[in-house]
Amino acid sequence: MEQPVNERFKKVAPHELDPMLQVAEELGFLMLDVRSPDEYRTENVVGARNVPVDQLRNDLKDLDRNTSLLIYCKVGKRCVRAVDELEQMGFQKIMVLDGGIEALKAHRMK
Repeated sequence: MEQPVNERFKKVAPHELDPMLQVAEELGFLMLDVRSPDEYRTENVVGARNVPVDQLRNDLKDLDRNTSLLIYCKVGKRCVRAVDELEQMGFQKIMVLDGGIEALKAHRMK
């Protein structure tokens, strides 16, 4: 999974997520749900850690900056804010679930 040189983060298509989750330990990434706790409780991706976008700086302050992160929200808008915040914090290995959990649900319903 190489990150294109001209992009700030790698997009992960919904159809790519389930195979990634099967080998998540080998790939060594942390999955973050950047939505609100209420949204997370309603539905989430198994294995994701809920860290609302406004709490990233505080909740991840001690996390190794070399950690690969896979983030998602509802449709992708909060991920843009999250990428900005994570880059300011020094994270460089950032992946975003393209279309968020809504796109993932649509893919899984096929």
